[in-house]
Amino acid sequence: RRLTAEEIRDSLLFLSDSLDRTPGGSTSNSYGQDLDKPIVFDDYNIRTVYLPVARNNLAVELSVFDAANPDLVSGRRAETTVPTQALYLLNSEFIHERASIIGRMALEAGVNPGEEVDWLYQTLLGRAPNPVEKQRALAFLADLSGGSEARDALEAASGHLAHVILASTEFLFLN
Repeated sequence: RRLTAEEIRDSLLFLSDSLDRTPGGSTSNSYGQDLDKPIVFDDYNIRTVYLPVARNNLAVELSVFDAANPDLVSGRRAETTVPTQALYLLNSEFIHERASIIGRMALEAGVNPGEEVDWLYQTLLGRAPNPVEKQRALAFLADLSGGSEARDALEAASGHLAHVILASTEFLFLN
């Protein structure tokens, strides 16, 4: 099954070590807050289940991945696979930020060159890369960093590799 919208968001926060694990409080908004504008969760690192929901304006992060309609009782959610989901994963600023943080964490975890690839696969997919995947990932990192050993270039390249893995089917689906 594919991860739900809430599971995807919570996983990204958890993997980037940004998830605030304290139980949420009231989800009511302050008086006078305009709920007709899109709700943005950029300032919230709490679990998605604790976030406020505006019935007339569901957040993009949730609606693109088939979040339940808050106006109805839903025993089962629809599961769609549409181009907007892939576009969100490729273009979302939230995803880019999380991938950059995860890429930086991978570089810090790896002592020897190439260990960041093992760390990314193990952390994000729960398995080691096979030899072909590792070779492709190392070539990808070398290409993006231009062969540079500069920390900034390596962080950017690792962030892009993390982004590719986060947008993969293997990350988004559970067996």
